[in-house]
Amino acid sequence: MNVETPAGGEPALFGQLKQIVGNDHVLTDPESRAFYSTDLSFRPREIAAAVIQPDSSEGLAQAVGVATGAGYAVVARGGGMSYTSGYTPEKEKTVLVDMRRMNRIVEINTDDMYVTVGCGCTWKALYEALQKKGLRTPYFGPLSGKYATVGGALSQNSLFLGSGVYHTVAESVLGLKVVLADGSVLQTGSGAHKHANPFYRHFGPDITGIFTADTGAFGLKAEATLRLITAPASTAYMSFKFDTLAAMLKAQTRIARLGIASECYGFDPYYNNGFEKQGITFKEGLSVVGKVARKGGIKGVARAAKMAVAGQGILRDVPYSLHITFDALTDTVANEHQEAAAEICLDEGGTEIENSIPVAFRAEPFGGVRTVLLGSEGEIWLPVHGFFPLSRAVDAGAATERFLEDKKDVLERHNIRTSYLTCFSGAEFVIEPSFYWHDELGEFRLSLIEEEFAKKWRTIPADEDTRRVVLGLRDELRDLYDSLGGCHLQLGKYYKYEEMMRDPRLWRVVNDIKTALDPERRVNPGSLGLR
Repeated sequence: MNVETPAGGEPALFGQLKQIVGNDHVLTDPESRAFYSTDLSFRPREIAAAVIQPDSSEGLAQAVGVATGAGYAVVARGGGMSYTSGYTPEKEKTVLVDMRRMNRIVEINTDDMYVTVGCGCTWKALYEALQKKGLRTPYFGPLSGKYATVGGALSQNSLFLGSGVYHTVAESVLGLKVVLADGSVLQTGSGAHKHANPFYRHFGPDITGIFTADTGAFGLKAEATLRLITAPASTAYMSFKFDTLAAMLKAQTRIARLGIASECYGFDPYYNNGFEKQGITFKEGLSVVGKVARKGGIKGVARAAKMAVAGQGILRDVPYSLHITFDALTDTVANEHQEAAAEICLDEGGTEIENSIPVAFRAEPFGGVRTVLLGSEGEIWLPVHGFFPLSRAVDAGAATERFLEDKKDVLERHNIRTSYLTCFSGAEFVIEPSFYWHDELGEFRLSLIEEEFAKKWRTIPADEDTRRVVLGLRDELRDLYDSLGGCHLQLGKYYKYEEMMRDPRLWRVVNDIKTALDPERRVNPGSLGLR
């Protein structure tokens, strides 16, 4: 892999790109190119020849047209949270598009209840803008929403905040403005109607759906129109501990079938222990407690005081913990849903514990990502996941436990730790095991965490031997989930999309769509396995 300036000096293309997006927004130095070409996966990749940072749909379209016309691949990059090579280049002749300057909120339509936003906007920025108007998107972001962008989430089809009721982000989108490989622009949904606004997704066949969950294979998302809902006036919280994973999953899936919980996520013993060790910094803790008090009036002050007293002790010696958030327009409805879920948890052998975790997550839904991206002592975090029907949740959990038990000797020999997060998206169950080990963090991970931790962990040395073991175990777990009928979000260049298909005609259809939209295969080559 060559990170030097391309031989022969700067290609004429780069001069054209500078005219389109500005001199300061075409990056060709080795450090920038390497930084933006790296994700969290440790998978092989090339280094992009240049990185561009457009700030408009028009500029993006022009830049894509000249880049592909010059024989270069183009790849969109959002906040960089991919761990499946979603945006890492496969070819040296790649122009990587940093989308984050395309962050304008174009329209908030309170009559027809939609918002149109640049796909480089972060979920945090969108949430805060809508919050001022008492509105929200149904799904409203991943935990990494301080960095993760709207377009990145749509490409990966992410889930978390609001997903218990409103499913993945793809279910919240009404239409897209997409830049195709030749630089032309395609509008989907009713926004494509010559006399309509973008209020409706199904303007004939669902063309919008082609560009969701595609990991950027079919085009570069410039703008997205998302549904709006009135921000819930009441939110209730609850946490329970369980002695076994099976008991927790039985409760979790029963709650999922009721459709009452905006979020419902479970932690295993290692995750509970890690949260105890790492948790939030003192400064973050004061901020969260203050927000809880300010948002909730008298109730908020009482809840904040309770959180402060609980401190970091709430998950101490807890085998499995389940954390639930209920949104409603009234306290009565939120509390009725809370009571219904509590009955289920008690019926499955759970014991109620302090609800500080879901309260804190909602008080600061888009905080730092250190506790997501790293272990409590600076260990690398690398997940894999399976997406199952609710009926297979308990079996998938048991298979995960058996797998990790079978690998116990290998894990202990290499000092590899594991955990798993469980949650649901509507009527779909997700289990996400993660591997933790000490290894070089690299500039990208270091750039995402607080300076005090970056300084402390910057000198952790590379451990390529352990890394190889982890990558092999991760592949085995991925293949196990495939054999159990699991699907995946964030397919990228990692999950075996074609191999999972029952009927080869589906793969031919996917290829035909790619050929129709990108005949020379210039847009994110390798994504979805399309080359």
